[in-house]
Amino acid sequence: MLGLAILLLSCSQLASQIFLPALPQIADSLALSTVQSQAMVTGYFICLGASQLVVGPLRDKFGDRPIFFAGQSTFIFGTLLCAVATTAELFTVGRVLQGIGAAAPLLISRTLLIATLSGPQLKMAMAQLALVSSGVAILAPLIGGTLAYVANWQFIAWLLAGYFSVTAVVGWWILPTGAYVPAMNSIRPKYLLRQYGQLLKEGQFLAIAAFKWLPTFLYLTTQLYFPFLLQQYFQLTEQQFGMVMMLPMSGLLIGAFISKCLHKTMNELALFAFFWPLLIVSAMCYSLLPFSLFNALLGYGFIMVVFGGYFAAYMQLLGVHYAAQAGSANALVGAVELLGFTLLAVGCNAYFIHSLNDLAWVTMLAAALLLFAWLKLLPQRIFFNDVFQHIARKVVGNRE
Repeated sequence: MLGLAILLLSCSQLASQIFLPALPQIADSLALSTVQSQAMVTGYFICLGASQLVVGPLRDKFGDRPIFFAGQSTFIFGTLLCAVATTAELFTVGRVLQGIGAAAPLLISRTLLIATLSGPQLKMAMAQLALVSSGVAILAPLIGGTLAYVANWQFIAWLLAGYFSVTAVVGWWILPTGAYVPAMNSIRPKYLLRQYGQLLKEGQFLAIAAFKWLPTFLYLTTQLYFPFLLQQYFQLTEQQFGMVMMLPMSGLLIGAFISKCLHKTMNELALFAFFWPLLIVSAMCYSLLPFSLFNALLGYGFIMVVFGGYFAAYMQLLGVHYAAQAGSANALVGAVELLGFTLLAVGCNAYFIHSLNDLAWVTMLAAALLLFAWLKLLPQRIFFNDVFQHIARKVVGNRE
């Protein structure tokens, strides 16, 4: 099942990242502005986020196999539209269908291991999933940049359609047919809204989700800003951009590998604390070091180490605390992540981020919010409350 989970997760990763080095080429080919070409990326994430709210409960009720086949078919059709697109409108429709269809393989890749494994096996499988998916994320920009340089961006879409088709056959063959939770779960909109609302009111859920939302926000914000920044100041070709982006993206693999090694001796909260200082280091690279290609990539690399290190720990915590509603919980995290934080990333790029120093302030704010979320999850917070109360009693006693 781990191999299948990796295969399914790679579909969404490739669709979201492989076009990034080709954004300027797509903009020239379809006569798009910088903002419009960025919207082709963010539009995919927005549709992916919205569709997860429906796909997650459907998966919980009907099982993986039928939901996967419907979603993957939509995914393939959207990719084919991108491949044949000669206008911005047709390419946009293709990206929308890609986003809608990608929800099924993405969600199932996250819930499949939770449904079939437990205990140390689940922790190890999550760590391996994070490790391999990080490798895919590293290679995607290089693959996309090389293909765009030697062929064109349409060729990338044709290859993706073939890869997704092979995945559809493998998934249909391996995935079980039944649901993992009782079929009594309702998929009525009123029930789903109430269920999602209850989750969003839980401090524990929000704190766990923050370790997925905020690193993703930093990743999206940087990914939207860097292609045009680096090509503007350093005149990089698509292939060169794909190659240099491997350097910061390798942080995903480094973070996932360190997390996998430390999982044997550290719990999830300890891992969150271990990687957190790198966000501060990243902000310092942006704001204190002279502007250069190396320093910009170094700051981004530290963020990717955090992203890779947090992935398995976040998945483990969410799976343990919300196993009975794994599809819905993961769907809500994904929807808020890709709807809310994608729009926030677009807004930051449009109205706030005009230099690496601005990106440093955004990184510092995200780090502060993650620190608050960590304190919310920390079981020893009762100890800290007792300490504060003891100090307060001493102060009051001395005054009396």
